[in-house]
Amino acid sequence: MTQRCAPSRLPVLLLLIVVSLVIPGCGKGRPRLVKVSGQVFIDGQPLAAGVPGFIRVVPEGTRAATGQIDPQTGKFTLTTFEEGDGCVPGTHKVAIILNAMVGQESVSLIDEKYADPETSGLTVTIDKPTDSLRIDISGPLKKVQATPISDDPNKF
Repeated sequence: MTQRCAPSRLPVLLLLIVVSLVIPGCGKGRPRLVKVSGQVFIDGQPLAAGVPGFIRVVPEGTRAATGQIDPQTGKFTLTTFEEGDGCVPGTHKVAIILNAMVGQESVSLIDEKYADPETSGLTVTIDKPTDSLRIDISGPLKKVQATPISDDPNKF
């Protein structure tokens, strides 16, 4: 009579070890974030363009953090996954987008180089939570005026 060996438990044990190592480090699969808010300045003055703008902080290899720039104060709070959760620590490229609609055309109110993190020349180093991140750009801040399509005040 032959004796049957119990199936090897080694593959199951290895699988349990791998799963136990991976799960604690996942954190919902998201990188560590720190809360970040600050203000954008143009030529040393708070960016008060009268229209909201946007800031993008672009970490390499992970999701960008974005924030709406307040149209009166230039202040912003960064969001990566959930409102106000912040940004991945490190040194990152930055883009500033500030557009206004003129007729049916979107026009940049600042130098267009700032809209692309590769050409903006802007970087930030984020190593801990902060509420005073300062982003400085140079002007001029373009003044645009919507041109009416018609002289008739009842038409747009």
